[in-house]
Amino acid sequence: MELTRIVTGGLFTNTYLIIEDGRAVVIDPGADFERIQSRLAEKHAHAEYVLITHGHFDHVGAVAAFSKAGAKVYISETDYSILKNSDFDVDLGLGQIAVEPFAADVLLNGGETLDILGHKFEVVSTPGHSSGGLCYVLDGKTIFTGDTLFNATVGRTDLRYADFDELMSSLDKLFALDGDHDVLPGHGNLTSLDFERKHNPYARNIRH
Repeated sequence: MELTRIVTGGLFTNTYLIIEDGRAVVIDPGADFERIQSRLAEKHAHAEYVLITHGHFDHVGAVAAFSKAGAKVYISETDYSILKNSDFDVDLGLGQIAVEPFAADVLLNGGETLDILGHKFEVVSTPGHSSGGLCYVLDGKTIFTGDTLFNATVGRTDLRYADFDELMSSLDKLFALDGDHDVLPGHGNLTSLDFERKHNPYARNIRH
């Protein structure tokens, strides 16, 4: 397995590529479809799956293009409903930023285990930054946290559909996972679960 990060879009979203034998999973393609495709082509791979951590425009901007190219799209049922009900133009208080509509192939609610490209993705429901936020735990070792958990901070909760108390409960779920994990967030530097348990200022809000 090869894991690659590409920073996409104006908000510098971390888009991740998981490549196995020429087949790929793309996590949070926020923008720059052609650039992501070029990186996949360099690695002689094509995208078969798209996993979305949450429905904000900077994480789903290129999803429609991947869907049209044949990738299967996974997203939370809650966030997909919000996208559809807003005609894919969710008002987060940042101005109206629409994304191209896309169809969801699989709607998730947390608690699922996905078997994709021979790897296990455990789906964890982590609302707070968005109503339907999800994290994906890859093979029990790596967590794609979207905008729930960052290096030494957490996602914003001053946006529409966000809730601070829900985010704290979601962090509780992540910190309760057994052992250390690599943490691959939706923006910024990579980190680890043990580092965040010890140094994240929001850890003091976690109920042990």
